[in-house]
Amino acid sequence: MVSYDEGVRFLGATVTASTLNAAEAVSHPLETTVYVDRQGSLIRVRGDRLVVVDGEDALLRLNLRRVRQVVCYGRVGLTTAFLQRAAERGIEVVLLTSTGQMGSRLVGPLATDPTTRRAQYRIADDDKACRELAAQFVVGKIDNMRVTLLRAGRRAEDDLAAQGADRLRASADAALSAQSHDELLGAEGSATREYFQHARRWIDPAYGFEGRQRRPPPDPVNAMLSYGYTLLVQECVAALETAGLDPLVGLLHRHRWGRQSLALDLVEEFRPMTVDVVVWRCIATRQIRPEQFTVEPEIGARMSADARHAFLAAYERRMLTLVTHPSAGRRVSLRVGMSLQAKALAAAILDPAKGYRAMRWK
Repeated sequence: MVSYDEGVRFLGATVTASTLNAAEAVSHPLETTVYVDRQGSLIRVRGDRLVVVDGEDALLRLNLRRVRQVVCYGRVGLTTAFLQRAAERGIEVVLLTSTGQMGSRLVGPLATDPTTRRAQYRIADDDKACRELAAQFVVGKIDNMRVTLLRAGRRAEDDLAAQGADRLRASADAALSAQSHDELLGAEGSATREYFQHARRWIDPAYGFEGRQRRPPPDPVNAMLSYGYTLLVQECVAALETAGLDPLVGLLHRHRWGRQSLALDLVEEFRPMTVDVVVWRCIATRQIRPEQFTVEPEIGARMSADARHAFLAAYERRMLTLVTHPSAGRRVSLRVGMSLQAKALAAAILDPAKGYRAMRWK
């Protein structure tokens, strides 16, 4: 069970949002995310406090005003009183399986204007308008992969990174000129393969990383990437719903039964500068090591509890990292940047003349 607001123990030290690299600053929001992974524990309320208990032991007490989201892994109980208070206060509850896969998401009633969603549905049925917006997600993702590749290549003294970056730029140009949805997906797929093949060279062979594979993740690197992307997609779902959009109806990812397609669209530009950065740093600094994983044929690689806690601390710190948002003209956390992008997307859907521009990592 982890509250990043109060900090987590790692290598004998307490890691919180204030544990910084010299060149990196993070925001200090009033609200925090609570992660609960103690199997058999129970989340309840006492007065104005969220309380996590395991038997007779209280693991965490936190004022409900400080909680924005609760993420539960596996067999974690929630009382009816807590669920009622969470709905009243707009606290999102995310339920994941013990392996980190999405289970369900509990939110209160949405109070948004359906005008934005109706406009979204019209654009989703307009191939040209849909492709123009979808291309921005792809180009944003490729541009951010390119920056990540160049930065990591400099640290690893990888002379081939610049060549890979040039090929990514060509893929971005191909995405912008795509005349069909299939061409657009082809440009995105080609760029992603190029990116991960370069990443493979600077990752210790002990991690067994051969490229991106999802179901099931065969190695520690893929397990961390999948785990982080699951968290990130749920953050995108919340941002899109707040902006008045329907997370199920996508533009790049075509809608499919039960798939949060628009959240998968929005998450593309954020993958390289959030989860990917977390994974590369955890590997480079040895915060998470190969021996902290078990591999089972049917479910793939699984993180130990210590590895998961270290990953969550790194993930929260990254999401709180301040960056300059180009449209807002101010420094915001990456989490706030995601919300601003969701609102910008809603504005572009309501008024196509405004256009949409993905958030770039400089």
